[in-house]
Amino acid sequence: MKTILTINPGSTSTKAAIFKADDSWNVREIQSSNVKHSPEELEDNPEPADQLKLRSRAVEAFLKDTGNPKLDAVSGRGGLTRPIEAGSYRISDTMKDDLLSSRYGIHASNMGALIADNLASSREIPCMITDPVGVDQFQPLARYSGHPELPRRCQLHALNMRAVAREAAKDMGGRMEDFRFIIAHLGGGISVSPMENGRLIDVNHAMDDGPFSPQRSGGLPLIPLVEMCYSGRWKNAKEAINELTGRSGLLAYLGTDDGLEIERNALAGKQPWLEVYQALAYQISKEIGAMATVLNGRVDAIILTGGLPHPPLSDWIKERTEWIAPVKIHTGEREMLALARAAARHLFGEEELSEY
Repeated sequence: MKTILTINPGSTSTKAAIFKADDSWNVREIQSSNVKHSPEELEDNPEPADQLKLRSRAVEAFLKDTGNPKLDAVSGRGGLTRPIEAGSYRISDTMKDDLLSSRYGIHASNMGALIADNLASSREIPCMITDPVGVDQFQPLARYSGHPELPRRCQLHALNMRAVAREAAKDMGGRMEDFRFIIAHLGGGISVSPMENGRLIDVNHAMDDGPFSPQRSGGLPLIPLVEMCYSGRWKNAKEAINELTGRSGLLAYLGTDDGLEIERNALAGKQPWLEVYQALAYQISKEIGAMATVLNGRVDAIILTGGLPHPPLSDWIKERTEWIAPVKIHTGEREMLALARAAARHLFGEEELSEY
């Protein structure tokens, strides 16, 4: 049996878990922790280097509380790397430089590899990331936007999406490479991607394209947006980006991004809760329909995953899309489990780590 530590930093929390794995790559969670970081803590530690210290201490405290078990590997969630293929990667100095400098974007998940490296280097054990946000498997036509200086970019919830694709394919008696899926990750960000031959060949960019989400605007009418940028509403690009990616979506329409509260009011038929939540389902369904055309309409299953696919939202999406293909719901996130399974595949010689 091997012991694996997994690390998944979020915008306001740091998750860690210890798994046991056997040589058949069966993994079992032994203990987990989800440390919430207060707004004051995060404001006092705004820079990536400060965040790294804060979050590393949280994981070290978790290990101490569990008796400092002897670890065989550390697997961290991958962040905004350069565009790379799917798979597991050794954490290198180049990767660490890219993540610490936020070269390809600022996101809490950038800390995953850095924390993993800190913990693994002192123990002289392997450390890795798997299927980071920077996974890019776009087909050439997917990169066109309408302006040559603004190509469409690929950033998506690859770790969870590939994990649920494997689960769904296993339930259907095959591997994910055997099927054509449309996978919709519905959470704080929304990614809708067609999968063909195990590859995520197109996707809406979860930060600035596609459906709105609990806090993000999604795609917006272009000319009114440009006019708003020059209206004096925002002092600079950072202010505009912060509003459009952090204070828009459900939060802007309803004053809250609490999914349970929104579901409760929508189920009770209260307005504007009901109509806004229906609009979210409408936009997600449109994106699924658009991605079906990428697969020429030949879709084996639509997979809904993430924290949002609960009634009534999931029911509304099914009503609009199940004519395309059966809708399978895999609620929740598989990040920690996927990280542990990837580490097990490496430790038992099934999968080599790629170089970044």
